[in-house]
Amino acid sequence: MKIGIYSSSTPLGKRYPKRTNRAIEFLTLKGNEVIEGKLLRKEDSYRTGTSIERGNEINDLVNQNVDVLMASVGGSNTSSVLPYIDFDSLNQKTKIVCGYSDSTALLTAVIRKSPNVRVFYGPALIPSFGDFEDYCREITYDSFINAINKPNYEYQTPVKWTDDRKNWEEYESEKNFHKNEWFFINSKETITGRVIGGNLNTILGTWNSEYGLEIKSGDILLIEDSCKDAETVEKNFNFLKLNKAFDKVSAIILGKHEQFNDQNSNKKPIDILLELMDDKKIPIVYDVDFSHCKPMLIVELNKPLTIDFKNKKIYK
Repeated sequence: MKIGIYSSSTPLGKRYPKRTNRAIEFLTLKGNEVIEGKLLRKEDSYRTGTSIERGNEINDLVNQNVDVLMASVGGSNTSSVLPYIDFDSLNQKTKIVCGYSDSTALLTAVIRKSPNVRVFYGPALIPSFGDFEDYCREITYDSFINAINKPNYEYQTPVKWTDDRKNWEEYESEKNFHKNEWFFINSKETITGRVIGGNLNTILGTWNSEYGLEIKSGDILLIEDSCKDAETVEKNFNFLKLNKAFDKVSAIILGKHEQFNDQNSNKKPIDILLELMDDKKIPIVYDVDFSHCKPMLIVELNKPLTIDFKNKKIYK
C-alpha cells in the first residue's frame, strides 16, 4: 500500500525521530511505500504548523493518490484543520483514512463529508509501529490488514496488554504487561449495528457541528480515552447522557483507558458509566482493545459490527 502520513496536531515526528524512523522502517519492511507529509518532522510549538498548513498537508497527500491517509499521532488540535480540507477531492482519490485519539475529529468528518472513503479507528504511525516490542506492533498491523481485507472477521482478545509508556525513544527495560480480558454485560443477545465513535474527549470538540459525530438509532457506540482522571471521565460520559446519545445506541463498546487516574475513588471508567446509566440497561462490552493501550486492535467505523454477548465474541 501507498501510505501517506499526515500530522494534524502534536509534533512527535520532530521530537522523537528515532521512534518515527523505526515505525517507517517497520511499515516499509511489510512491503508498503510510506510517503511523509511535509509536516511530519516540523514543529511549531505545540503543533506541527498552522491550521491552514496542516490542512494543506492532507490535501497534498490526497493529490499524491495515496491508498491510505494515516495519522502520525494524535494530540489536541486536529479539529482546527477541518475547514481547510478538500473533502470532495479526498472522496474521489483516497481509499482509506485511519488514525485514533485526536484524529477522531478527522475520522468523523470524513464519514460525514467523504462517504466513499473507508474509515478505520487506528492505527497511527508513531505510537502503533514505533515500539521496540514486536508483540504489540505485529498484532496491530495484522489487525489493520485483516480489517481492510477480510469481509468476515472475528476479533481475538490479545493474551496480554500494556499501557506502560517506557521505551518510547530509547530502550530502557522490559514493559509491564497485564493479563487480558473483555467483559460483556447487560445482555445475552447478539446485537448488530453500525459502529461509530472513537476518542470521547475529541468527539465532544466537534459535537453538533457539520463535522461532528452523528449517532443514528441502533448504532453501536465505541468510546475510549487516555490519561484522563475520574472527574473528567464522569463529565464526558454525562455529556453523552444529557445529549440523549444513550437513548439511540443499541450497544456500547468501552475501550481500555490508558493510564486512568481514579483520584482515589477506587472506580474504573465502567463504574462511572454504569452509575450514570441509572436504571438503563444498555448492552456494554468493556476493556476492549480498541484503545490507546497496546496492542491496539483496529475497527472499521461506519460499517456493521456484531457483538455476541452470550458467547462473548465481536466480529464483522
